[in-house]
Amino acid sequence: MNGAGLKGSIEALVFDLDDTLYPEMDYVWSGYRAVAARLAGADGAADKIFGMLKATFESGDRSRVFNRVLEQLGRAADGQVVAELVSVYRCHRPVIQLDDGVRELLEGWRDEYRLGLITDGYLPGQRLKVEALGIEDLFDKIIYTEQLGREFWKPSTRAFELMSEALDCAGDSCVYVGDNCGKDFIGPNKLGWQTVRFKRAGGINENVQAVEGGDAGEVIGCLGELVFNGRQEARGKRQK
Repeated sequence: MNGAGLKGSIEALVFDLDDTLYPEMDYVWSGYRAVAARLAGADGAADKIFGMLKATFESGDRSRVFNRVLEQLGRAADGQVVAELVSVYRCHRPVIQLDDGVRELLEGWRDEYRLGLITDGYLPGQRLKVEALGIEDLFDKIIYTEQLGREFWKPSTRAFELMSEALDCAGDSCVYVGDNCGKDFIGPNKLGWQTVRFKRAGGINENVQAVEGGDAGEVIGCLGELVFNGRQEARGKRQK
């Protein structure tokens, strides 16, 4: 992975959020700490419960983690209790931060390109992530696909069509950077966008195999590897 050599007159850079701008595992651990605190109550066992949640997640079977830990604690894993813990996880204020250097990259790119963010996931969790990272003002447009309806999560093209309209650019003048070749690139590929996969070492989707139409045009190991061959042509195109 020696950098993504993107071609042509690029006008807009659009990014995925989780495991693209920050490590998604940091969010998972942050959520588990919130859940552990809720389960522990006043008995001071939050660290122990967090360790149980983490070990269960890392066991190779990531399904029904809360149910399994409740059973280990000798508590009833009924639907209401599990739903409450899921809500705690999704609604907690996460302790996460951008990868080193990413803010500087985004700020620099804003001088030359229109920037967008498209993210799947449950609200308000995705909004809370954006708030915690302090990045809302860096993007010209943010699309939370949950607001469009579950049927418009990736791999749907809908969010990309809306982003293209909002940023006033189309086709290969738009670049989408994501991490999951199981869903992220199908939509933009269909629309003729240039696509880049950030294959994060240790990321949740590092070993996901591409589905039909899901390969990205380029693969990088960090956002700093992005190289825009159309950089000179793109200068001055940003409309503020």
